Amino acid sequence: MKAIQSTRASLLAIAIAGTAWTGASPVMAQSTDAATPTPVAEAPEASSGALADIVVTANKRGENLQKVPISISAYSGEQIAKLGIRDTTQITQQIPALHFNAWSPNLTIFSLRGVSQNNFTDNLEAPVAVYQDNAYVASMNALSGQLFDIKRVEVLRGPQGTLFGRNATGGLIHYLSNDASSEDWNGYVQGDYGRYNSWSVEGAAGGALAPGLRIRAAGRIEKADGYIKSRDTVLADGTVLKGSGQDLGGRNGWSARVNLQYDLSPDATVSVWYKHAEDNHVATGGYVFENCDFEANGFCHTNAAGLSDGTGGVVNGITGAKASPWEHYGERRGNLNRVTNSYQGDLNWKLSDTVSLTAITNYLTLNKTYSEDGDATPLLTVNLDTGIRFRQFSQEARLAGDLPGLKWQVGAYYLDMKYDGYHSVRGAPVINLALAANGAFDSPTVAQLYKINSKNWSIFAQGDITLTDQLSLTVGGRYSVDHKSIDYAAVLSDPTINPNSVVLFTDKTLAQTIPGVNRDVYKDWAARVSLNYQVDPTTLLFASWNRGIKGGNWSLSSTINPADFKHRPETLNSLEAGFKTAFMNRTLRLNGTLFHYIYSDYQAFSLAGGVPHIYNSDALSTGAELEGFWSPSPRFDAVLGATWQTSKVKSVPATGTQAAPEFFPGAPNSQYCTNQGGFFICDFPQRTIDNAKFPNAPKFSFNYMLRYNHDVSGGNVAIQMDGVWYDKQFLEVTNGPSSLQKAYNVTNGSLSYTHERTGIVLTGWVKNVFNKQFRAYALNLGILGTTSIYAPPITYGATLRVPFGK
Repeated sequence: MKAIQSTRASLLAIAIAGTAWTGASPVMAQSTDAATPTPVAEAPEASSGALADIVVTANKRGENLQKVPISISAYSGEQIAKLGIRDTTQITQQIPALHFNAWSPNLTIFSLRGVSQNNFTDNLEAPVAVYQDNAYVASMNALSGQLFDIKRVEVLRGPQGTLFGRNATGGLIHYLSNDASSEDWNGYVQGDYGRYNSWSVEGAAGGALAPGLRIRAAGRIEKADGYIKSRDTVLADGTVLKGSGQDLGGRNGWSARVNLQYDLSPDATVSVWYKHAEDNHVATGGYVFENCDFEANGFCHTNAAGLSDGTGGVVNGITGAKASPWEHYGERRGNLNRVTNSYQGDLNWKLSDTVSLTAITNYLTLNKTYSEDGDATPLLTVNLDTGIRFRQFSQEARLAGDLPGLKWQVGAYYLDMKYDGYHSVRGAPVINLALAANGAFDSPTVAQLYKINSKNWSIFAQGDITLTDQLSLTVGGRYSVDHKSIDYAAVLSDPTINPNSVVLFTDKTLAQTIPGVNRDVYKDWAARVSLNYQVDPTTLLFASWNRGIKGGNWSLSSTINPADFKHRPETLNSLEAGFKTAFMNRTLRLNGTLFHYIYSDYQAFSLAGGVPHIYNSDALSTGAELEGFWSPSPRFDAVLGATWQTSKVKSVPATGTQAAPEFFPGAPNSQYCTNQGGFFICDFPQRTIDNAKFPNAPKFSFNYMLRYNHDVSGGNVAIQMDGVWYDKQFLEVTNGPSSLQKAYNVTNGSLSYTHERTGIVLTGWVKNVFNKQFRAYALNLGILGTTSIYAPPITYGATLRVPFGK
């Protein structure tokens, strides 16, 4: 559950995030990189010293990162290992302008330059597209996962709709695994152990099975106890309200993948992937309770918009006593079970000296069940249960050519998705529905049952045109068509009051009021125009306009105004200007970008009426990033990065009205809430929140990595410090005072020894060295307070990595 911020316009910033660190081998796209149909060699101007070039596939062909006129951050697998990154969300600390919001592995929300989708229902797609090995992952339920045997991570900021297409309005994140390109047998085994009894084992191996036939297999298993401890609530009279006994934030899962490559001919290669991931009975689905100024009736004080506005930090939601952010008092045990399978086939075929064909076929399945205690107290106030069976099939085919003065790509894409799920809410958010249907309530539950079919096809083209030896023009476009339909029903059950379930509404009854509200046909276009000037071999200047698009969808909510059931598509026009350059014999790189976003129908999340909805609003945002890498000697590297951003969302609906239970007989009225005899109705006068800030978009941020290494007898010792500082930021677009995260810094450290002859690496590491308290997620529930999840406290451990082969 979630939401976040945004405001203003103006620019500038400085920062740095380079490409390779001392001791890292140069990063090159492999000859059979699925995004690169022709062999890709390392960029010819390899830098001096320890700074190595990195080849990225941001334009779906291998290019030196410094030559690509897009704001990109990229990290090699070796850099990922040195940062101690073990899952897909941990990259955010070292990627300027990238954040994530998650209360559980159940659903992951990436935010890039403040562009995100903070609703917590399972049917939505994110505006920051995530790709795994060149295949789009549509479900936000499938974005979190273990990161292992990785070749590279690329993060592209700004709309990427022309080449990557669907829902890349805010940009994209691309995880590229080590594949079966190598003929030589090689691999590794690695183990971790750390605080909270956390441990993992991973490994990979691959090489040639026969002439022209290669394999690579990798896997990882992890387990950990929860770091948010369950506690009982002891009342003043000695009464004990038992907690769930379940510590939250643990891990229990495993993942594996295999890649098989076969050379059909010297010019054609087929690559087949199978990936499997499981999370089994993960201890999750609970919160801490905070920032509540209690009223006499037991509710939390709110502002006129109905948003909790306390500032007292984490408390026990019953007694009001101060509490630790790493303790919770919920009485219900949460749970996550999730199984994901992905099947993929790639064909890379060099048709001639100038033309290549790439075809990528992917089929992904996800089955998930999730339950949570949503109120962070030992009382049944809000409980949530969700489940989904998700299927997606995608097919991409594209031709690429390289002619004198023109590099071009044309292609087509098809995506077929099916959602079959439920979303069940029990308790306070549905009291008003129970009253309307049955005239009374005991423990009402509203289950929303839905099936969504979505089909998309698109065609695209992009060309890089050489105008002069130094000046080039990039022009691209995509035409996209969506067909969507939903079958939907909301069913109320409260058996103590009424033994029969009540169907509140269906998609068909909503369509009687708003014809066509349960169907959608969406046609639109994305575009890119970029003017690129290569000042000299080390300096690139560029200016671009991008038009990004994202289709509409449905707000699954127990209380629905037919007019708000379906939200409209959003359109983003992005203006950017940037530079990429190197100094001091290429031992210092600086890459900077200024941007201005103009949104039409930005899809903003609000808990209007105490239930989730997506609403459309216009929005503006302006900002800048500067990345850089400094390697003055083979012994020292510094990676620094900084961002500046302002934003403004024109108008988001406020809470409006909210119903809640009477916590004790005769509870008095409060400023906006009236006791109706057994329950309260709250009516808040401020109906909209105007000029709100984007969520997860601090005005300033600064990331850093400092690494020093020294040769010792038989090996090398390296000490590293890395982390990030964020300015204050709202965690919801409704900008509720209780969801304001104060500025904070989180620092990590490591000490490693690499044995020269064997390559064995032993690392001791500490995460969150200074034990900073900061939220990974917050949801403002109005009079019911604010529920949050805090990131882990200080953790520490050791990693042993044993490589083998070439």
